[in-house]
Amino acid sequence: MTLSAKRRRRLRQLGGAMLLSLGTAVFSGAVSMVIDGQVKGGSLRWGYLAGFLIAGLLLSGGGAWLLATIRTGVGIALAATDGAGFVERYQDEAEAFLRFGAGVFTAQTALQVPVEKRSDLLQLRKSLLAGIRTLTHVEGEATTVGLLYQGRPQVGFHVGRWLNQASRRVDLYADMRDGDAVSHLRAVRLGAALRTPPRTLELALYRRENDAFTGPVPIIPAEAGGAVSDLSGTPMSLAVTLNSAVDDAGFTVPVLASALGEGAMAVVFAALPAPAGAPDSPTRELGPTTEEWESTVSALVAVAKRLPAAPGLLYLKVPAAIPVALGRFLHDGGWTPMRFDPASRSYSRFEAPR
Repeated sequence: MTLSAKRRRRLRQLGGAMLLSLGTAVFSGAVSMVIDGQVKGGSLRWGYLAGFLIAGLLLSGGGAWLLATIRTGVGIALAATDGAGFVERYQDEAEAFLRFGAGVFTAQTALQVPVEKRSDLLQLRKSLLAGIRTLTHVEGEATTVGLLYQGRPQVGFHVGRWLNQASRRVDLYADMRDGDAVSHLRAVRLGAALRTPPRTLELALYRRENDAFTGPVPIIPAEAGGAVSDLSGTPMSLAVTLNSAVDDAGFTVPVLASALGEGAMAVVFAALPAPAGAPDSPTRELGPTTEEWESTVSALVAVAKRLPAAPGLLYLKVPAAIPVALGRFLHDGGWTPMRFDPASRSYSRFEAPR
């Protein structure tokens, strides 16, 4: 039976307190030996005395370490719902995260906020930050906030903009349920900076000439800025797909049509490289490790920061945690997420309300 995070903390506190008490008792025994020797005038048994002192030091030190290294975290399952989504799916994912979180977090909650239009972001932001404040007030020793976000990519980008928690690190979780024992992965750690080096991505550049885009031209991340340096200060787009190839027509066609209407002068498409041994595979998939997810975010952030876009438009076809991470690290870079309408297969800007 797996112990809950609360029970583990209680056991750790109890163990630390007991060791400190035992250490104090042993030190007291050593002091009694010294006093007894002084009163009776006999010689001290230095071997016993040294043993008592070392044992007391080890016991007290172990207890102090157990108490000083207690780390707690709180968890939030956040769902930004809309009319095109499935509320039951969000509820199922929230319940699964709360079951998982019972063994990880000492306090947790689930929030569900409808977001149909830009103005709804205000209520979402209010609910999220209030939830974090409440949980961290209840658990004043919490050092991390675990967040499972479910919702549209354009909303997730704005969620990331609000997660600049100076006093606590925010960990983004991904739902990994596919029959394996691990149900959720700590996908991205939102610290002051990403510590995982960028991974390799496939990039394809389209440049606008007259009223059409020409391309694609394969480029490497280090070339992204130089390839469009002559277009500096103009609208540009970064389009990311992490479940298909970089030239997937189902993604590239509507993105290029939207970028053309937005006046973008260049579009850079980014995708995961083909799986080893299957260069023609049409599908892509992030591996189930924190390093895999963080290195992907590092690579995307690096590419976005190299593009001299004004403004930058983001088209995202990615797992839910990725836009949140991008919003956290690109919040001051002038990037705007784009909203996809499946009915018309078109995109529109989804900017934060002023």
